[in-house]
Amino acid sequence: MTSKASRVEAVLADIGARNTDWAIYIHIDAEGALAAARASDARHAAGRPLSPIDGMTLAVKDNIDVAGMPTTAGLGFRRGQVATRDAFVVARLRAAGAVILGKANMHPAAFGATNRNADFGNCINPTHPGLVPGGSSGGSAAAVAAGWADFALGSDTMGSVRIPASYCGTAGIKPSAGAISGASVVPLCARLDNVGLLARDVETLKQALPLAAGFDAADPYARAYSGWATRPVPRRLRAPATPFGTPVDAAVWARFEHTLAELASRGHAIKRFDPPACELSAIRRAGLLLSEAEMLVTFDAQWRAGRDAFPGDMAAAMAWAEGKGSRDMARALVLLETGTPLFRRLLGDAECLLLPTAPQLPFSFDATPPANQADLTVLGNVAGAPGLSLPMPCAEGELSCGLQVLGAPGEDMAVLELGVAIQSALAGRR
Repeated sequence: MTSKASRVEAVLADIGARNTDWAIYIHIDAEGALAAARASDARHAAGRPLSPIDGMTLAVKDNIDVAGMPTTAGLGFRRGQVATRDAFVVARLRAAGAVILGKANMHPAAFGATNRNADFGNCINPTHPGLVPGGSSGGSAAAVAAGWADFALGSDTMGSVRIPASYCGTAGIKPSAGAISGASVVPLCARLDNVGLLARDVETLKQALPLAAGFDAADPYARAYSGWATRPVPRRLRAPATPFGTPVDAAVWARFEHTLAELASRGHAIKRFDPPACELSAIRRAGLLLSEAEMLVTFDAQWRAGRDAFPGDMAAAMAWAEGKGSRDMARALVLLETGTPLFRRLLGDAECLLLPTAPQLPFSFDATPPANQADLTVLGNVAGAPGLSLPMPCAEGELSCGLQVLGAPGEDMAVLELGVAIQSALAGRR
């Protein structure tokens, strides 16, 4: 069996050879990773691994603190912001034996879904070179897709873990609200932010999530969940019979229908329903306004010192939010909260709801980003529900596309159990 240290050495060599062009990692800790891998080898040799993830390699999105490493949030002016201690979630995974390789590239300030980054380079999509990896956790998904991490930490405000999982052909979960501590994470919109996980397969997410989760009294949004034991595979599933709430590319919907047919042929009973009239984009835009306003608070000192330090699209959004008043903010919050009863209505009496992850396939860096990339993911954030994206089957040469599985808040393990079952049923169909 290949040692953990040997695997890490090989990955570090590959990163060293290609990361300058690929811009997946912002910072690498080769010495620390090798030391952690050797310690893991010793524990395994003694028959005393710390957990199922002991020795697995981990990439951390660069808005999450790792002791001794910069936390740039994808912004060049934060290069000197070196963390003095691990974020709560990083400390938990380090204690479980995860080997932290370094910090992954991201869309600046987590405000976007392409991972264009003028300061650290546009992060490539290893599965589809030349196309965006999605965002804002694009580097985290790319690190997993490239084989440069066994799993990765990301953050998801309106779909920022699930969208890159869809575009890069990986699995990714946004857990129930407050399940993973957001302390020592640079925020975008605290009401919607969630720390999430990405991996090549759902089984790895199933192993890692209970170790990453845990109540943190220092996090005002933390919630205590007890359901981390194995759950039965959910049987009551629902899926809309037609696209709803936002335009969905015909190719995406065709893949969704094909995937549901494949699952039905393997014994998964899925109840189709006529979706209600709604405008998901309005809920997403409300979340954007709250994010833009909160960025004015998070980056207040630099904003006052000089707006030229910010990416142009981010600066324009923050300037626009400056002109909004308290009534605009209250209206946005009220509109945002309509997403919770809408999600409950869509879920109905089912255990899980199935949707496409993103309404479109990955696109070129030169293309205008579709405004509605997060329309099918935002409800999970608003309702605090666990949301999993896993790859839908695709033929040779087709672009990656994600199937989204949403469950009731607190039912993360049930969602993952269904994800494992779906991935097993679809094995060989990708």
